[in-house]
Amino acid sequence: MPATPRSPKSIAARKVHVTPLQNRPKGAVRAKSGCYTCRIRRKKCDERRIGDESGPCETCIRLKLECLGFGAKRPDWLRESHKVAQIRDRIKAHLAAQGMIKGHAGSGARIPLQDEILRLSDPSLDHEIPRGGGYQSGTSSSAGSPAREDSVESDRHYQHHQHRIAPYHQHRPSYSFHHHHYGGDYNQDVMSSRCDSPSDMNHPYEFPDANADMPNYSLQTIYQNPAKKSIFGPHYHTLWTIEQEPDPDIGPEDPSPTVIRPSQYLPFECVNQSMKDYVDNVVKIQYLLGDNLTLPEMIWQAVNTHQASQEAVRLLSSTYYSRNHDPNQRVVDGQTVAIRIDHLRSTLYATPIFTSDDAMAALHVVSVYLFDGGKGPWLDFLTLACTYAARVLDHPRYFRVYSNALESASPKDAFVIKTAIWFDVIASITTQQAPILIQYIRELFKPNQSFVGSPPTYTMMSPMGCENVVVWALAEASELSCWKSRHERMGDLSIRELVRRASEIEPYLQAGPQPIKPCDSPESWARYFASEIFRTSTKLFLKSVEAGDFPNVSEIKYCVQDVVNCLQETFSRIHLINSQVELVSAVIRSTVFGIYLCASLAEEPVMHGLEVMLQQHSGNEGVGNCLSVSQLLQDLQWHRANSSPSNPVPWRRLLAQQKMLLV
Repeated sequence: MPATPRSPKSIAARKVHVTPLQNRPKGAVRAKSGCYTCRIRRKKCDERRIGDESGPCETCIRLKLECLGFGAKRPDWLRESHKVAQIRDRIKAHLAAQGMIKGHAGSGARIPLQDEILRLSDPSLDHEIPRGGGYQSGTSSSAGSPAREDSVESDRHYQHHQHRIAPYHQHRPSYSFHHHHYGGDYNQDVMSSRCDSPSDMNHPYEFPDANADMPNYSLQTIYQNPAKKSIFGPHYHTLWTIEQEPDPDIGPEDPSPTVIRPSQYLPFECVNQSMKDYVDNVVKIQYLLGDNLTLPEMIWQAVNTHQASQEAVRLLSSTYYSRNHDPNQRVVDGQTVAIRIDHLRSTLYATPIFTSDDAMAALHVVSVYLFDGGKGPWLDFLTLACTYAARVLDHPRYFRVYSNALESASPKDAFVIKTAIWFDVIASITTQQAPILIQYIRELFKPNQSFVGSPPTYTMMSPMGCENVVVWALAEASELSCWKSRHERMGDLSIRELVRRASEIEPYLQAGPQPIKPCDSPESWARYFASEIFRTSTKLFLKSVEAGDFPNVSEIKYCVQDVVNCLQETFSRIHLINSQVELVSAVIRSTVFGIYLCASLAEEPVMHGLEVMLQQHSGNEGVGNCLSVSQLLQDLQWHRANSSPSNPVPWRRLLAQQKMLLV
């Protein structure tokens, strides 16, 4: 039977009991639009979303609340008043602790967790809010009630997981790339790698705020089928180019939210679980001549305790796997990765107290550009690392005695300082500006200095494979090049002064006595050969500053032949010590600066041979700048073939135009 229509009297009676608007508490207006979080709070939502149409609203970002998404139809779980009241109480407590409710400023100092985004879909609420993935709450109203993923799946814009990092060889949880559009501070929802395996409960590497009381889900329950569990399942055929055949478990496509097509070939969920794999393996490619015993552990500790380092490692790992799949794919040019890098840049620049982990994260992003060919705005992140290195060296405790500061630095600070110095020196050749840390380099590495007590023991041989005096000479030659260009523009260049300053550097670049065996390990041999290539190529660079970039100058020819002889000796002697073939590639890939400079000023046959050598030793991973430098040499060869021999070789101009870092 049709429902009996209500009488006008009953309607009028209902109106009588409505609380007048002026008598309601302030801010108690029921919100009928906006995101579900603001509806629960009964506050107005600004409905301005971050990133795209599936992003969170700015109101939730400002209040550090999880945005539960938008939708016209109210989901079933939101209709149960007692559950909504529980969530509302948690929101009020969170806002009161943040001092965002008038008259409730909170007591005591804020703990770190208070600065994180309140996760309304926290696993601890599983007894309150039904969740998908096969898990049924013990307090659910009925066994057949729809799970939350089913009721608001069309509105959910990012996926939440647990607070644990699982070993990389285990399962891979679902991971949404959309939450990287999130604004505001880094938080565990954005930054942490999460898994739901019971084996993770005893994993030695934990985040500081990991919840030990989280439900003990089974792997089968949580990871039945990521295509079915994720709201992006219908897009699995079109989203990733590595999918060749349709998956029979994925149903027909149905209407779903608009998503941004990611720029990388592998999803970030794979990268999440590969962080330990990166630390154990990929770091050896990032620092080819570094200490493979201490570096992985140092980076792994930062990943587990520092959110920016964790995100930087994710970026680096995703770049590695994407380039491994397609070496010609430019990862950092994609929209998704670019947004994440911009977000990380903003976060690091907004950090009030810069730490060694922040500097390490900045160096990781520089390595992201190096893995992706060496081109891009890496200077922003390198400047951050250099600023931190200068602050450590300038510590008042050491009275500006930089050698004492570096000797007393922690292993992590020492690594950051040495890496920042080396990147800074090589980058100055690309930017054609004096090194940022030139004054510190002079005090640390200038030869024939007197010391009170024992001389310092720090060395640039690890992780850079370059002697201290060569680092100093290369920095001075780069600064001299900038000095020459500046006075050429002003029209007052003194050739006598130029020759005098160059003659003060050149004696320290002469070949010294060659030991029979510099050390007893193949890695030490690799550092020794790399240092010889850097020594001869630095001498070539100094002569190009003094005489100009003219290949027919006799001094230039002599220095080019020195570099070529050094490369030939590297090939012959490494095989004599029964070393691995990978060691040759490590030396070549670590000395691309010297190879590029030598090929630029060499005759055509030598230039072509060095170009082929770079291609052959670029590695099977598809990462690094060897192929990019090879392409740059091809462009330079075309310029030389179509210009007069009286013109200087424009190797500096091409390098600056490409913004390529030759590390």
